Amino acid sequence: MMQKGQMVADTQRLLEKAGFATTDPKDLAHAGFDIVARRDQAILIVKVVTNANSMNDEMLAGMTTLANAVNGSPILVGLKSGNDTIEDGVMYSRSGIALISMGTFRDLIEEGVPPLVYAAGGGFYVNVDSEVLRKAREGGLSLGDIADMAGVSRRTIRMYEDGMNAKLEVAMRLEEGLGVELILPADPFTCQRTRVIPQEEEHFEGLTRDIYLKLSKIGYSVDPATKCPFDAVTRDRDIILFTGVDLKKPGLEKRAKAIACLSRILEKHSVIFVDKVGVRVNLEGTPLVGTRELERVKDKRKMMDLIEERL
Repeated sequence: MMQKGQMVADTQRLLEKAGFATTDPKDLAHAGFDIVARRDQAILIVKVVTNANSMNDEMLAGMTTLANAVNGSPILVGLKSGNDTIEDGVMYSRSGIALISMGTFRDLIEEGVPPLVYAAGGGFYVNVDSEVLRKAREGGLSLGDIADMAGVSRRTIRMYEDGMNAKLEVAMRLEEGLGVELILPADPFTCQRTRVIPQEEEHFEGLTRDIYLKLSKIGYSVDPATKCPFDAVTRDRDIILFTGVDLKKPGLEKRAKAIACLSRILEKHSVIFVDKVGVRVNLEGTPLVGTRELERVKDKRKMMDLIEERL
């Protein structure tokens, strides 16, 4: 079986060849995703997995948090799901995030060819072009004729015309019998994003709570993040700040570098709040702001002036 490191490297090369700017996977080693890529307005948050069964909702939370913040598309590239191989040309799903094979991902990125089939409970399904099906019936065929052709009930054909998806084998029988193309491609980039519910303020203590309260007071919303290099997404209508809080945990420089990398690729601002600012006011490209400095900030403009002068 191919090792994850090789898969990540192959995925990054594929994205860069297709014109995407990408983060360095080494900078995101402790995040819930491996690569963030951008090409014009298209933003992908990519996680590579050898076995999709190793993941749970909490592990994917960072992808969802970042996707919601920047209107990006989270996507999983994998080899297996349990004992089953992830088949080429098929879109699977985990927590509303598309899961596809490396071959499918390559077709999608290099050729712009999406998968036609998606996996769900009970087998493989496809999106049916309900308008084409309706017009085929209006050409002289009855609901009963088409139902017999497909091997389903007339009610099911009516539901296809109303937009319900079909099992793969049924759609193929319909295409053959009607002589038309009915199957529409699936869209791995359309994520059924789970709403990230912010934790209540009382769940935070000490420095973190004080910082979040101050940011809220001067007019920002603060959405805590998990499985991300940053601790929260701070925003208003115009600004997104990837926000870190230094709690004296090891690895601050690595976190700062990862946050700066995300900020550069996604063209967003970033900041790490620390108890005290020393000689350095910028760490690995991420501005540092002390808590006493934050206390003196009266509005969002002053906050951004402080951050921008430390870039």
